Amino acid sequence: MTRHGDKLPPRGGDRGYDESDEKLMLRVGKGDKGAFDEIVRRYASKMVNLAYRITGDRELAEDISQETFLRAYRSAARYREISKFSTWLHTIAINLCRNELRRRKFRMFSLEGMAERDEDSKVRIDIADEKSTPDREVERRELGRLIKKAVATLPEKFKTPLVLRDMQGLTYEEIGGILNLPEGTVKSRINRARLRVKKLLEPILRDDDRGGSRV
Repeated sequence: MTRHGDKLPPRGGDRGYDESDEKLMLRVGKGDKGAFDEIVRRYASKMVNLAYRITGDRELAEDISQETFLRAYRSAARYREISKFSTWLHTIAINLCRNELRRRKFRMFSLEGMAERDEDSKVRIDIADEKSTPDREVERRELGRLIKKAVATLPEKFKTPLVLRDMQGLTYEEIGGILNLPEGTVKSRINRARLRVKKLLEPILRDDDRGGSRV
């Protein structure tokens, strides 16, 4: 990881860029440091959040994010507009996460605030969008804790596509490209992951609907 001495390239100027990610990477390949700064600006928080949702370790997520950009920078001269840049970058990050999980045998995961956004999914985890009150905020934090506990039980093959879809907002096609899986398999794994989480939460949510309190 980059904490052992490797560093990202020095920042360029404050030039504004309105080009696509793919065009920016071509600029980076030609030595445009400002273009790389723009890439980092666009994706830094996404990469940290992605790594954190998969590993559950904030410090590790920061390291993985930095290593992701470092590898992207090193590969810039060889980059070609063959596939969508975001898919390429996510693939690097996911592979780094998997390597760390295998090395550490670490399966913690956080998915606080996860809400189902997929319109065509047959399996949903619904979190009511009610007016915020102190009591409601406490309930939502508790629900986030319960979701975290439930998702922590998922195998990585279900956890990763779930994160990419529900937290990163990627399409099934993009996820399939990142994980090298058919689109149908991606949908199946995401729905199975949601179903497992929902099954674990159903007794608690049912009690809440009846006016009971969460333990």
